[in-house]
Amino acid sequence: MRQLLLGMEEAGLSLSSQQPGRMARVSTSALRGSLTEVIVSEGGAIQPMHLLPMLAQCNAHKRWLMWLSPHRPMNKSWLESMGLQHSPVIHLDLCNDTQLALCSKVLAAGNSHMIVEWQGELSNHERQIIRQQADQSGSHVVLIQRRP
Repeated sequence: MRQLLLGMEEAGLSLSSQQPGRMARVSTSALRGSLTEVIVSEGGAIQPMHLLPMLAQCNAHKRWLMWLSPHRPMNKSWLESMGLQHSPVIHLDLCNDTQLALCSKVLAAGNSHMIVEWQGELSNHERQIIRQQADQSGSHVVLIQRRP
């Protein structure tokens, strides 16, 4: 079995299935953004806030970490407990009517990675827009949908 090495802590490293210890270097201009979708249940053990440290590990370019969600405030002690006391994290309230426009604006700035707790149904068209904008801006987006 081959081990997949994740070199996310150092800029310019790519995912590789090479031998352990041998990472392929790629140009930082070749780095692209990504869209990852996650479904969480209301009472499940994994909640969106638990994904912020994972997103911070992708933060080789020292971008802001944006958390877009409805009415889920953060506090300093929570960030400290997650090991994010020194990371630039911003929470923005998200509402159903303006969520695509807000995501587009954040991605157009190109200075953050983000977690989005999507409200309602996500259309294929909306998904494609977010995927293209993430790719173009070099941002990693984790899009979360809640299911009962």
